[in-house]
Amino acid sequence: MRTLMMFASILIVCVGTFCLANSSVPFLSVAFVVGIAVLILGIVELIVNRVTVMNSYGSYNEVNVEGFTAVILGVVFLAGQVADDAAITAVFALWVTIIGLKTVSASDFFHLRGNSSVDNMTKILGAITTLFGVYMFFNTRLLNLKVLFLIGIALLLIGMNRFRIALAIEYQKPEILTGNHEKLEEAKREEKEAMKKAKEAIRATKEIQRRIDKINQDIAREEQMRSGNEARRRAKNN
Repeated sequence: MRTLMMFASILIVCVGTFCLANSSVPFLSVAFVVGIAVLILGIVELIVNRVTVMNSYGSYNEVNVEGFTAVILGVVFLAGQVADDAAITAVFALWVTIIGLKTVSASDFFHLRGNSSVDNMTKILGAITTLFGVYMFFNTRLLNLKVLFLIGIALLLIGMNRFRIALAIEYQKPEILTGNHEKLEEAKREEKEAMKKAKEAIRATKEIQRRIDKINQDIAREEQMRSGNEARRRAKNN
């Protein structure tokens, strides 16, 4: 499944590179290619999310939302429902911005020394993706780059973000497919954990019992000393 997700990510990167190389043509001329790639990405996300755990990405429902979003966008692009340059730019700008924000929030706060290099790179990638998505909204007022050039960069960033997710995938065997041997091993691990906790509880109980015995001995010693003092006091009075 990790390989499948990597394939989808590389496909998006390749389509992004294709858009950059053909940035002078209108979007409608490459809408079919972009739509197919985005649709495949969404389907792969939905499939992979069924049988894996995507670390540092989000909950099961959030991943499903991302997958369905990509599927819907892929169908829209294939159907040619977004033909205006301003509309297609706004769609990709919003999509890229959301992906960037999710990537930024996927790891701890940026700390050059405290965090690992992977966490810091994730933060940087998320920040770049978010800033580029925001820029796309104001492209006509700033550098006024060609629409397909913007889409190419957006797809490259989306592909890199998805490739990062692919590296964090862990296979999770469904319970219905889990054999008796796996269940037995899991039960043995739980038994060892329970025995370890029981031993720690017995050790703590013995320690508490020793403290109680010591306190009882101290109390008995104090009572003996008090009785001795009282006996000596009576003897002096007599």
